[in-house]
Amino acid sequence: METLARTFIGIDVSKDDLVTAFPCEREQWDVVNFGNAAAGIAALVEKVKEHPEPHVVLEATGNYSMKVVFALCENQVPVSVLNPKQSKGFIQGVLLSTTKTDAKDACALALYGQLNRPKPYQLPSDKMLEVSQLRTFLKQLKKQQGSIANQLHALEFHVSPLAYVVESLGKSLAFCQSQIQETEQRLLSVSQDCFAQAYELASSVVGVGPAIAQSLLIATNGLADFDNSKQLAKFVGVCATQFESGSSIKKRGSIAKSGDPNLRALLYMGARSAKRFNQPCKLLYERLRSKGKCHKVAMLAVCNKMLRQVFAVVKSGVEFDNEYHLKNEKVA
Repeated sequence: METLARTFIGIDVSKDDLVTAFPCEREQWDVVNFGNAAAGIAALVEKVKEHPEPHVVLEATGNYSMKVVFALCENQVPVSVLNPKQSKGFIQGVLLSTTKTDAKDACALALYGQLNRPKPYQLPSDKMLEVSQLRTFLKQLKKQQGSIANQLHALEFHVSPLAYVVESLGKSLAFCQSQIQETEQRLLSVSQDCFAQAYELASSVVGVGPAIAQSLLIATNGLADFDNSKQLAKFVGVCATQFESGSSIKKRGSIAKSGDPNLRALLYMGARSAKRFNQPCKLLYERLRSKGKCHKVAMLAVCNKMLRQVFAVVKSGVEFDNEYHLKNEKVA
């Protein structure tokens, strides 16, 4: 059980600086600036370890925060890495702050730790780090591919496009496409090694193909960070939102869209197959449509159902049975 005497320390991370808020007796916070490099990180770790039961809280800032997080974890200092939306909502909604500085943000992160006691961050494996880098690189390549393709398309409407420009863009597009193909193959190979059993189980769900299983497991660390399927649905962004207050305010609900849009698009395409061949999803879709729900609402429910099925088979270690509901009916 976590001790109640933890000292929560907030760090605001930027490219060059680690603005750190330590609790002190004379004032509420003692703010110290460390450089975001090897020497500065080493000094920060030593300063942190001077406090009893330290627990560091910082925002996820991609590669900028990676070195300090790893250094703290290697020195057995608990670290909590917050989603920027969490800290922003806390600063604006709870603290009602109207100013933003690095020092204030560091103090707010330390205070967030005191009030909410967030879970410590778990270091990813070497394979997961490789998967993360490949996934980020693949996203960048696809953006670059779209940009070059748009330039080529625009040149088709030019009065006199230069052959040199068209040829150069064509070569760049071809090279980008080859890199995408190579990166996808490498990502598939590494992710299958990392999530071998989970990949097979997730793929057993009717409507969940290799691309969906791979993307979902990569984005969620093999579902290891989720305790229930509701958390998974919120993370992916396929749960409905609701906004009501009293009797006068009742806005129309919509999809949350809080996760990876590419993953959500893949899941929607898989739902088109699931509503026909995945028996529980098919029954759900037909029941909602018979009640007057529109196609998109029913499809969102199918996406949600597929995620619950994937979560169930991966966590239980049992492959998906498309006739399971019929067997239960016979037993009853």
